[in-house]
Amino acid sequence: MALRLSAEQAERVAEGLTAFRAPLPEHTTEITSLISDFYAISSSLLSLDNLSRDARYRRSWALVHQDVDLLRSSLKYTIDDILEFFNRLDGGHTTPDTYQRTWLSIDRFFWNEAQYSLGTRLAKYKSFLRELVDSVKDPRHESPLLAGSRSSMKMLLVEQEKRLAPRLARMSLGRNPPSTSSTSTDQPSPRNERRPPLRQRSYERSRPPQLSPKAPLSPSSASFSDFPPSVPEVPSSPLGSASATGTSHSTHSDAIDYHWIKDVFSTYETETPIPPGRERAGCFGDPHAGIKPWLREQGFELLLQLAFNDDSNMVVYFYLRERDHRVRIVCKVPHRSRASDYYCLPLNLLEVIREGSCLQLCRRRHGGSELVLWASIQFTTIESMVAFYVAFLALRSQDAGHPVEDIRDYELDGEREIYGGQIIDDEYHHALRVYRDKTTKAVRLQASVHKGDMDHTPVWTAFITSLLSRRSWLRIVDDRTVIIRDLKPIILMATDDYTPPQNNRGEHILKFATLEDADAFLDQMQALAAKY
Repeated sequence: MALRLSAEQAERVAEGLTAFRAPLPEHTTEITSLISDFYAISSSLLSLDNLSRDARYRRSWALVHQDVDLLRSSLKYTIDDILEFFNRLDGGHTTPDTYQRTWLSIDRFFWNEAQYSLGTRLAKYKSFLRELVDSVKDPRHESPLLAGSRSSMKMLLVEQEKRLAPRLARMSLGRNPPSTSSTSTDQPSPRNERRPPLRQRSYERSRPPQLSPKAPLSPSSASFSDFPPSVPEVPSSPLGSASATGTSHSTHSDAIDYHWIKDVFSTYETETPIPPGRERAGCFGDPHAGIKPWLREQGFELLLQLAFNDDSNMVVYFYLRERDHRVRIVCKVPHRSRASDYYCLPLNLLEVIREGSCLQLCRRRHGGSELVLWASIQFTTIESMVAFYVAFLALRSQDAGHPVEDIRDYELDGEREIYGGQIIDDEYHHALRVYRDKTTKAVRLQASVHKGDMDHTPVWTAFITSLLSRRSWLRIVDDRTVIIRDLKPIILMATDDYTPPQNNRGEHILKFATLEDADAFLDQMQALAAKY
């Protein structure tokens, strides 16, 4: 039924376009081609609908069902946009000039959205549909074009969904905007200073203030169509598996040179291997040329570079814009026979999922009910995976201009929380949790913001697996205070905002909010020590 409805809508657009041929004779060839394309799309949708009802193709239909939904979602946006332009025409009172203006508006709209014409978009739809029909008819059909069509369609849908929020005011689409990014305007709101008075609760933390309130912010809906042509890229040397390189340019600001992320991947001392699986690293969007020059023009500076010496040889960069603490991630995928591909998105548009030895960075769609894979990054140790994961969450949460309102990935898949309580941490109330990885059995502590504006934002984490078998690594000071020797916390905030509490020997101090939280923590540590 849904496919037939899409087919009928495509025919409706084809019929509407016929009205443009007489008043626009100079565009007759192009208009006729679009009409033919829409009828062809309608025919393919009807063929798919018939195949979906045929019991002989039940299994093969299940294999392409998600791809069909992907195409229909994008096609729905396209059709609704065109029909909206049609609604501007006023029947018999419409003049040739009105048709001319409407035609040019249609042409410009679709070019601006995807950087290619409406005719090219329809050709992509037709090609994808042909591959889907062939795949249903023959499950053994393996076309090299299918993966490319799927990737191109996903990227197009991303661009279309970016326009959803502003269009809701003038269209009734029956969809909800993605909740990953803020739908508010880019004008900053006043924020309090982060440093609190004594014993202030952590939910009174606010994000770093924007340094230039009148400076224009790059919206989460920024289109990569604004990127200049690609420029030659200086080759980078392999830095070891998941190894990190900071920036060293002398003109970088203190915010870049002394950023907390510089120490994240050199703090932990243990390396617990993650068993390799079938997961593979890679990027699954459309590559964009000229990323780095565009980032510099927008005020972003290179914050950190991570090289992964796996099969993908992927390099990941984090870029920070100091004025609003916004961070974009860039993934570089090198090729032997051609130039490297670059992929880029702001962190607030991404959500993290763990799949075996990989962290998958996904885009939300359909109001957050679905996740679309954008990149997959593979790790060889649980420490490097966790370091990347918590750094990603912290960078994303500290974005002052585009805060994430609905954090759903604050716990790493594959870990089990075995303790939860509250601590007084550098005069803040933080949530303290103990996580144990189900695969590697690694154990770590994590302190996070508790409630409020930055709820769930990690403040620090530390692996304690190697400490559990040692004697006297924990020392009780009083009924609510515990000293931990040789703890190596990964700090995820600036030194102005957080200083780990330590005694004069450099040992970490855990001061619990209640006696019950302290007792439960010590009981859990005793139970863990018996296993290691």
